[in-house]
Amino acid sequence: MNLDMTAYLLLAALAIATLVVVYLLLQLLGLKRRQEALRRIMDSADELERELHACRERGEAMQRWVSTLPSSLTRDALASLDLGPLVQKALKDLLQRRLWLRDRGDDAPLAQLKQAYAELERSRRTLAEQMQKLESAGQELLEASSETHPVSALMAGAYGIGQDRPTLH
Repeated sequence: MNLDMTAYLLLAALAIATLVVVYLLLQLLGLKRRQEALRRIMDSADELERELHACRERGEAMQRWVSTLPSSLTRDALASLDLGPLVQKALKDLLQRRLWLRDRGDDAPLAQLKQAYAELERSRRTLAEQMQKLESAGQELLEASSETHPVSALMAGAYGIGQDRPTLH
């Protein structure tokens, strides 16, 4: 009877050890998923920040070029190219997201982290679409101004207008 009891206790200990190992593996898997989600969020936030700065620089370059054109062509264009306040607001929002991650990222449910990543990626796509519209508008203005002011094409080249630009995102 002593041998049966020892075998039973060993079997029970093995079962408990197996459950502990499975539990620890599941915890490790969850931690790995969380770390991966946080890494993706931070990478996306870094990319969005870089893209926002590029957007602001591109808008400033286009503003400088447009300001060299005759006012008959640029009445409305200059005001619409002032991207500084919009980019500043987007950078402030991005900072708020980073602060949220710092303060709550370790405890936030994985679903919330995935949602934060999706929102960043949506912001990046929207920015890329807006930059494409800005480039198209610049190209249209270049074509319109080149017909009546041939020098504007040369000036546009100096500001990087009308050249293939790398797309965002």
